[in-house]
Amino acid sequence: MKKILAIGPHPDDLEFGCGGTLLKLAGEGFDISLLVMTGGEYGGDAKIRRREQELSAGLLGAKLFWGGFKDTEVPAGREVINCAEKMIKKIAPDVIFCNYPQDTHQDHRNVSQAVVTAARYASNLIFYEVPTSIDFLPEIFSDIGSVLEEKTKLLRFHKSQVNKTRVENLSIIESAKSAAIFRGYQARVKYAEGFKAQRMLFDSFICR
Repeated sequence: MKKILAIGPHPDDLEFGCGGTLLKLAGEGFDISLLVMTGGEYGGDAKIRRREQELSAGLLGAKLFWGGFKDTEVPAGREVINCAEKMIKKIAPDVIFCNYPQDTHQDHRNVSQAVVTAARYASNLIFYEVPTSIDFLPEIFSDIGSVLEEKTKLLRFHKSQVNKTRVENLSIIESAKSAAIFRGYQARVKYAEGFKAQRMLFDSFICR
């Protein structure tokens, strides 16, 4: 069974960036593990946000792990690298998903850079985008048309965050659907998620 480790700085980052792809992989029998580095307490009640993430992981049928770092205060350097490296050794994933390192949020930058180091011996490290990503130009796409509604359900589990986009009258659901349409057009399908690869061993995806 192929193993996937998806790493996110905060609750709901994974669902936005690669939720559709994780749903497809789970449906194909991949073993999914999620590592969420913070409890998202700066953006809401930590207990609520943890419960929301647990509900989302449940729909994915994924194992959920927490990094234990404080929201907005994820440090750069060894501590986060060690956390990611420990999880990589524990899971031994065939593919690692992480947020793109160029980002306006310091937690996102620090988590991504730590994972790049921690995953230095991994064959497949793939970056997903979130609304705060900068200059994200995907070269890999996943058609999520068949799971778009399930992806929105994953996001709706994060009820406390649905309307916290900092854009008036725009929900995270609308934002995710807009991104899916835009990336879909680039991929010549209706709905897609876009990715960039630090490394990707093509054989890993076609030989199961």
